[in-house]
Amino acid sequence: MNYELMGKQIRKQRKLKKYTLEQLAEKLDCSTTFIGQIERAKGIPSLETIVKIANVLEVSIDSLVFGDLNSKSGSTHFANKVIELTETFTPKEKDLLLKNIEIFKDFKNNAK
Repeated sequence: MNYELMGKQIRKQRKLKKYTLEQLAEKLDCSTTFIGQIERAKGIPSLETIVKIANVLEVSIDSLVFGDLNSKSGSTHFANKVIELTETFTPKEKDLLLKNIEIFKDFKNNAK
């Protein structure tokens, strides 16, 4: 899980709701220090805490965890996931994967 992305999403949603750290912490019955740590990816919340945060901020859990897949942060998540999945690939395997992506892109473009 990308805790840095999640922390940024929590901070973004908190600010959109115009909540201070103190206000969010009070609603979650936890410390401002812990919320700040979550937002900076220095603290790892439990699943229960993520659900509570999503409920208080009135957003989906997946939007906190993955961000908007159509935004720059969503692209970052996608790129990070590809890197994670291919970290054990040899250079030759990575090259083959890139060629397959290019073939898929050409196929998709020609299907329009």
